[in-house]
Formats: sequence, C-alpha cells, structure tokens
Amino acid sequence: LIIIMEIYKKYFSKYYSELILLSIIFLLFFQLISDFIESIYALNLIEVELNENIAAALFLLTPIVLFFFKKGIPEKLMVILGEILIICRVLAPFFDTQIKMIFTGIGVGCFMIFFPGFLQKKSKENPEEKSLLLGISLGGALVSLIFFKTLGSTLDLTFQFWFLWIGWILAAVAGIMLLNLMNKDLQDEITKNITNIETKIGTKWKIVGLSLGVIGVIALIYFAFSSPAVIARWTEGDYLSIIVILILVMTLSLFFILFKPEIITKITTKGVLIWNLIFIITLVVTIAINQIPFALVPYPFYAPTTTILFQIPLYIMLVLSPIILIDFILLLRELFRSRPSARKMGVSFFIASLIFLLMIFSVTFTIVWDYIPYVGFLFRDMIWLVFLIISVFMAVPLLLVKEESLTFIKRSREMLKSKFKVGGIIGILCLGTIIGVIALEFPTKPDGVDNPIRILSYNIQQGFDEDGNRNFEGQRDVILNANATIIGLQESDTCRISSGNADIVRYVNNQLKYYSYFGPKTVTGTYGIALLSKYPIKNAKTFYMESKGEQTATIEAQITVGSRTYNVYVTHLGNFVDPTIPPFDTSQFIQQEQLLERISGKTNVILMGDFNFDNSTLQYAITTAILNDTWEIADSQTIGNVPKKWQPPRLPDDRIDHMFISPDLTASIAYIEVTYFGGTEADHPALLASIRV
Repeated sequence: LIIIMEIYKKYFSKYYSELILLSIIFLLFFQLISDFIESIYALNLIEVELNENIAAALFLLTPIVLFFFKKGIPEKLMVILGEILIICRVLAPFFDTQIKMIFTGIGVGCFMIFFPGFLQKKSKENPEEKSLLLGISLGGALVSLIFFKTLGSTLDLTFQFWFLWIGWILAAVAGIMLLNLMNKDLQDEITKNITNIETKIGTKWKIVGLSLGVIGVIALIYFAFSSPAVIARWTEGDYLSIIVILILVMTLSLFFILFKPEIITKITTKGVLIWNLIFIITLVVTIAINQIPFALVPYPFYAPTTTILFQIPLYIMLVLSPIILIDFILLLRELFRSRPSARKMGVSFFIASLIFLLMIFSVTFTIVWDYIPYVGFLFRDMIWLVFLIISVFMAVPLLLVKEESLTFIKRSREMLKSKFKVGGIIGILCLGTIIGVIALEFPTKPDGVDNPIRILSYNIQQGFDEDGNRNFEGQRDVILNANATIIGLQESDTCRISSGNADIVRYVNNQLKYYSYFGPKTVTGTYGIALLSKYPIKNAKTFYMESKGEQTATIEAQITVGSRTYNVYVTHLGNFVDPTIPPFDTSQFIQQEQLLERISGKTNVILMGDFNFDNSTLQYAITTAILNDTWEIADSQTIGNVPKKWQPPRLPDDRIDHMFISPDLTASIAYIEVTYFGGTEADHPALLASIRV
C-alpha cells in the first residue's frame, strides 16, 4: 500500500476528481445490483419455485457492519471495499449465473457499506458542497446508464462482448482515484478548509428517516428511471419520445445544479413537497390506468385501447422526474448537517436497506405471484401500490429537511474546477442518447414479397437459456438465422428488474428493423408475448382469456404479404391441465375454447405459441377440429438441435409449441417445411414453418 500510494501521489493524484469517482461508483453499483437481482431470479426461475439462492439477497443488509466501527470505517478499509466492488463488476460478466450471483452480491454488499461509510465521513465537511457533489454524481450515473442502455438496445452496452473495454476503463479510473481516500496530504487540506457551520446532532430516528429517503431515491432509479424501456413497456408509450424527454430533463437539471445551484434556493419547502406530490400522483396514475383489475373484469375481453388520455400523466411524470435528484441533494444535505455517527448510519442504512429488499421482493412478486405460497395472491395487480410505497419513502423524509437546507450559495471548489468538463461529458451523453435512439428505432420497408413466408414461434424463457444464464445474444442469433417473415415470441416480458430491466423484444428488433407489437403491458403481470413482422402490423390488440392462476393473453393482428392478409395470433396458455383428471380443473381447456371462438369464421389464420398441451389432449383435439397442425401436414419435418429436455423421443410426440393454420390457407399451400431447432439457447425449441403459397 505504501508503494502504491507513492506511485499514486507522484503520477495520478493531480487527476483526482471526487465527482467523477462517485459517478462511476454509482454507475457500477446500479450495474451490479441489476445483474445480482436478475441472477437470483434466474436461479429460481429454472426450478419454477423459491429456493436457497434467494438467501443471497441478504448481501443488501451489510450496512449493519458500520455498527461495529464506533469511530467510522478506516480509510484503508474504505479503499479495500471500493476496490472489491470494482473487481466484482469487472469479473461478473465472465461467469455463469451461479458464480455471477456471488460476485455481484459481494460487490453490492461492499457498496452498501462503502456508501453510508463515505457519507458519515463527509458529514464532517461542508454539507452544501458535498450534497451538491453527490447529487451531480448520481445524476451523471443516471445519464450514463440511459446512454449505455439506449446504445445497447436496452441491454447495457458495457456488458456486450465488443464493448467490455468501456467498463474496464471506467473501473480502472475509479480504482486509481479510490486511492485518494488514503492520501493524507489531501485529507489534511480538506480538513483545513472545512467551513464552520452551525449543526445540531440529529436523533437516531431523524437519521433513519433521511436514510430511508436516500434509499427511496436509489430504488426509484433502479426500478425504472435508469432504463426508460421499463416505462415504455408500462404504457406502450412512444419509446423515442420517452427517451428524449427523460434524457433532456435530466441533463437540463444537472446543468442547473452545476452552473446555478442557487436556483434551488428559490424553491420553498412547500414547493418541494408539492412538486413531489404531483410527481408521485402522476407516477402512480401512469401505472394504475395501464393495469387491468382482472378480478373485476368478465372474461374473455380485449385490453382497452390506449388513448392520449393514458399518455398525459406519463409525460407530466417524465417532465417532473428531476425532483428525484433534488430530493437526493436535500436529504443528503440535511443528513450531513445532522452529523451522524458511524453506528447511527449503520443501523439507519440497515433499516433502509431492509425496506429496499422488501420492495425488490414486492416488485418481483407482482410478476410471479401465482408461484408464491400463502401470500402471492396479495401481490396480484399491486405494482402501482409498490411504487406508491417507494415514492412515499422518498418524499416523506423531506418533512425532516429544514428551510436552511434549501440554501445553496457557495459552490464547491470541486464543482468550480470541473463544471465545464463534467457539463461537456453530460451534454455528449445526452446528444449521443438522442442520436442513438433515433438511429435504432425505425423499421425498414421490405424488398419484394416473401414466398415462401417463414413463420417463427419461440418461447424465450424471459431471455435466459436452458441453464438459467442470460442469453439475449444467443436467442437473437436463433431469431436472425431463421430469417422469418413473421415472428411470435412467448415469455418475452423481460423489461423489469427480474431480467435486468432489459427489453429483449426491442434488443432483437433494433437489429431486425421489423415492425413490432409487444402485447400485454408489463404492469398487467401476464406472460409476455410479442409479434414481429417484416411487413406492417395492423389492428394489433391483446385478448385476455379466463385464468384462475397466472394470467394468459393472446395477440391478434393482421399482416398483409403481397395480396394476402393473414390473421395472426400469438399465445401462451397457462400450465398444463388435463380436464379429464380430478379435481377437474378445466381452466386451460376454457382458455383454448375462448381463443378458438375469436378465430371462428376467419380466413388465412396463423395461430402459434406455447400452448402447454400435447397432441394427446382434449385441447389439441378441439383445436385440430377447426385448424390444421403444420407439423402434421408438412411435406418436410425436421427436428434439429433442441434443448436437452425436448430431445427425441419427447419430440415430436410430447411437443407443446405448436403452429396451426386454417383449412383455406392449407388449401393454397404448394409446399410446407416445419423444423424444431434452437439448441439450448432457451428452454423451449424454436418452431419454424416455411410455407410456399
């Protein structure tokens, strides 16, 4: 350490920027926790039940370690924690899910000690300077996350193979700068320049409240605002406008904080509370009006049409979203003014982290409520309530903020020194995000008319391979290699924390440049289904079938290829139920009946998906009474490389991924070739039908 410090002082100390260091640390933390929660979910998903891996979530509760450091964490230990965090972030992408969960968990645990420990140490310095610095750092990390996820088509660019070097450079910069925490010369200089500010030691409950507010901000950023695709899938709003509005308002707010922090002084405590109230109302309303109260709606039914009225609260919420950063600054300033001890910080952040952990579970349970014993039903259709609780935890502690904590007159020396550089970086990230989303989003018009048309149905297991590893790239390659005209995806609901807030439909489609329709909004808690097409998709809508457990739905749309218009349906039924076996639960049978009623009388029908029934069931019998199974009528049948659990002899007899077509379409077919393939890129095979009409 002595040798390293001497090298650092001689060659690198003059490049130290606390603002840049903290921005990178925040960025790495959000990347780590995203992979961490995704890994835990994946390891439970492949067993379709809760298992021992869920205990890894306890890494979030490490702030309690601070309780054992009465005088605060030593600088050397702070550096070690930070360096471990960085190393974990660098190594995590190279391992499978089980090992990745351990590495990311250790990294998250280190941050949850490092962050409150850092705050406790900085409470001895100027609270005005440090709160602004941390607010800009968090904002810089947020803008960076939006930039990387936009250019990576919602998957963080720095985790993609050809761009891993970006993460390495950021990690190296942060790793070198962290050594400054042990630079005694600089620490002495800081101590000399501490401003004498009147402070009053805060009570333990005040510290707890302010810590809850700080974690509430971090939770909101992690759950939604660091990945605008999440908000787009809540509402099926225009992704391009959501990205542009969010990045612009966040960038402008950071410019104001950088160059005119005194503008915060013009906002009264009452004004801050009103701003928060309107933001929370529009956030919750945005989610709630896009949900469906399934317990109250008679089945079967179509999802209501999304009108401009659905979008108004969404765009108001986006414009008001910078209040998240302002809250963070005000809460931190009041926390610094309260001069908390290390023990108070440890206990307070432990409580706040416990609430954070419960909110993570709650958001996840709204997706998989049907698989959670005893309490799962309480979370059905409750995602609006979870976000309301998180927002309340962020906003209510502002009542503890005193009026003088809104005063920002003297800017920090660090900000004065770096403001133009930091402002330039933020501006470049903003501009790059806007250019990137415009370049990626627009579909291309097809050349000529496809004949044969190639139709692909693929259950992608929420972006995970058969062993539970994230596999967007592998599944993308399966889809691209199919060169399909029309694509139906099942279990494509990846755009939430359970799959790292990445949207596989958008990720794939940004490279295909097809037209797309996502189907059920993610706030409905249903199986994700999606429709992609080389040709425009018309009259797309989502149809919900009767479901006693996990909610099921079907996409219905028309696609015209040449002079023929196809009625296309993509579905995913509930788990297999044999209506002939007691206790005679016929829910899946009813789902297929209701679906077939919608198809009745239509021509040129293509029905595909994961039906969860094989060809020995009554469900299959009633389907093939009016539609033809492409596998059975195919001129060429092929079973290629498929997932281990579907390899022959299970395929073709026990297949549950089907594609059916109407008799009139069958009569016009000159040749049809059907293939099951896809390897272990998902836990289901891909089904491709090549139809020459």
